[in-house]
Amino acid sequence: MTLALVPFPADHASAVALAEEAVRVRLAPGEELRDILSPIVSAILGGRATGGLLRSGGEARGILLWEPAGPLGVALRLVYLTPSVARPDLYRTALDVAERTAGPIAFVAGPLGGMTAAEELDVLRGRGFAPFGRSEMAFPASDPVPNVPVPPGAKVRAVQLEDEAELARLHERAYHRHLDRFLSLEDVDPVRDADHQLRDVFSGRYGELLSPGSVAVTVDGRIASSVLAVRRPAHVLLVDVMTDPNLRQRGFGRAAVTAALVALRERGESAIVLNVTEENPRAVRLYSSLGFVRTLGPSKEWYDARRMTVKSPP
Repeated sequence: MTLALVPFPADHASAVALAEEAVRVRLAPGEELRDILSPIVSAILGGRATGGLLRSGGEARGILLWEPAGPLGVALRLVYLTPSVARPDLYRTALDVAERTAGPIAFVAGPLGGMTAAEELDVLRGRGFAPFGRSEMAFPASDPVPNVPVPPGAKVRAVQLEDEAELARLHERAYHRHLDRFLSLEDVDPVRDADHQLRDVFSGRYGELLSPGSVAVTVDGRIASSVLAVRRPAHVLLVDVMTDPNLRQRGFGRAAVTAALVALRERGESAIVLNVTEENPRAVRLYSSLGFVRTLGPSKEWYDARRMTVKSPP
């Protein structure tokens, strides 16, 4: 069987129906169908979605939808075949179609509908992909902030605008060969990418940077750890939690997170969340020990391990 990719406007009804089936398959714990599906349907009907329907014999057999290409390739957000054709060989064909049309694939959102875990592993591992998961964790509004001492010799202060350049270098060190760096990659050069990442945060791309609320833990005047908090529509997001890798396991990250929580509570914020890669057990343990609980996820996703040299998390 061959699969041909046709534009969404060729059959909007099938596109919307298959998008719903695909989203139902990939929903992570805690996610609501309407929250994920609504922007996808809006993009399909508005002509903004990139991808199309997979047709064979004149019938819609599946759907592909991807985000615009980043430095390492596209992120396939929907890859789905209907139960009658959901076979490993046809998922391989669907991925071939996506790659011929969109270019290299950097990320694939799983699971693949109709596949067993072993079949999905065989299809994606065979293309050089490795699995990972992401979760949202929230600090309960009714819980007190733990009393965490500041490590000896360290000081805690609010992040200032003039910290951007130093925080960019901290970001570069903290995310070296870390999967989280690739998830938001803007430039393959780590120096330029770190500059981009911090410029985006300080310029408000993800929401207003809150300070007080964003904190730096310093040692001898240099920033050892930092938490950057931004305002989102429904909550405050701890968009960046980073510690100098040479100073880990000395309590700086723990002190930075708790100081940020205290500062945010003092300004009246009660809904505080962060996102964490599940394959980063050190971070998961830290947040859990401070009282954060999973509210969404973990998701099931894949990254191209041939183009991303990931050492942390392993």
